[in-house]
Amino acid sequence: MKYADIIAKGKALGLTDLELYVQTNNGMNMRLFEGKLDTYNEKSYFGIAVRGLYEGKMGFAYAETLDNIDELLEKVIQNAKNLSTTEKEFIYDGSGTYENVKEEVADFGKYSNQDKIQMLQKLEKSILDSDERIKKVSYCNYQENAVVTQIINSKGVNLSRNLSYSSVFAGAVAEANGETAVGFSGDIGYEFEKLELERIRKEVVEDATGTLGAGSIETGTYPVVFRRSVATELLQAFVSLFSGESAKKNLTLLKGKEGTKVFGDNITIYDDPFVENAIVKIPFDDEGVPCHTKTLVENGVFKMFLHNLATADYFQTASTGNGFKSSVASSVRVGPTNLYLQPGQYTFDDLLKSMNSGIFVTEINGLHAGANPISGAFNVQATGYYVKDGKIERPITLFVISGNFIEMLNEVEMIADDLEKRFVGVASPAFKVRKLKISGK
Repeated sequence: MKYADIIAKGKALGLTDLELYVQTNNGMNMRLFEGKLDTYNEKSYFGIAVRGLYEGKMGFAYAETLDNIDELLEKVIQNAKNLSTTEKEFIYDGSGTYENVKEEVADFGKYSNQDKIQMLQKLEKSILDSDERIKKVSYCNYQENAVVTQIINSKGVNLSRNLSYSSVFAGAVAEANGETAVGFSGDIGYEFEKLELERIRKEVVEDATGTLGAGSIETGTYPVVFRRSVATELLQAFVSLFSGESAKKNLTLLKGKEGTKVFGDNITIYDDPFVENAIVKIPFDDEGVPCHTKTLVENGVFKMFLHNLATADYFQTASTGNGFKSSVASSVRVGPTNLYLQPGQYTFDDLLKSMNSGIFVTEINGLHAGANPISGAFNVQATGYYVKDGKIERPITLFVISGNFIEMLNEVEMIADDLEKRFVGVASPAFKVRKLKISGK
């Protein structure tokens, strides 16, 4: 059945406005262990979500097949009848202008499964051969995905976007003098031959062996350099600060501070659906609203919140094209496209060299439980290195970093130029904070 026919059928049943959100996802996952294929899974998924306005209320239903459209539409109507909430919902009228975005198509279809297995075997062997302290490659995985998303509604919107990519991830265990440590890394991209196996090998081995024999650190206040992956995790944990949904619920400290200096002078944060570094270029959000580049923070000044149609209506402004679903069956929430901290002019080595005595953080744990996006507070366990006179002196572990995200971004002294060149969703370069509280021995 054509999607236009589903809309016509829904209207005949009394639905005044309808929206179809359709997604197909085809992919594969393989895992190597000790040189042999350990796991192989193919996936093929189809989902359709229907929203419809019936007697002034918005109903919703979801299915994984088109075999019972009449039943699906009846569910939409019944759910609308049963709805008790007065929360407003919207179907986009398609009045905006869409950017012409080049869709990158992954080339993994040109390569056989044997090619992909041999790639994993090469990676696994290179990690094992790098250092005698590497005792095991705990995982060596390859994945590929091809996703097509369509939005069709009764107001004339008919949109489609495609995303395809492949990725490889590896992790290893190092052992020496009865101690063990782990390292991991990965890459994601469109071109199979350009997946950075050598970088993955290097990072896995350095992380695993570099923290063997890690000691403790005295409790105190230190300058801290966050590796870009850790800085990204911290930024990701506090993305909701910039959400109109959080502002509506009074769950962000930034509410009412538009146009106010909140962060340090060197802090500029963008949400850019078209940024070159990102894997995903997004012409429209999951409500069909055109996406565009937004400056959330400029030289420390908080400029704006991200909005979907509902939060934009609440604050009497326009949607910023940031209404997204976590799955076909889920409701639309406010989320970023490609949100990132603007890189600085320093190399990563410059950050380390600037410290007489400080901490380089390579890994944090417990961020999910240890970060409060409402207050901005965080308290997380970390691993890394003690830096003396600008050089890494020794590995340290089991120390706790405490602070406040907003206060920390007022203490950023240097920002590196090493923003991830192929990131997904959220990214930050490495940066140096003047001082943070460290709880050690």
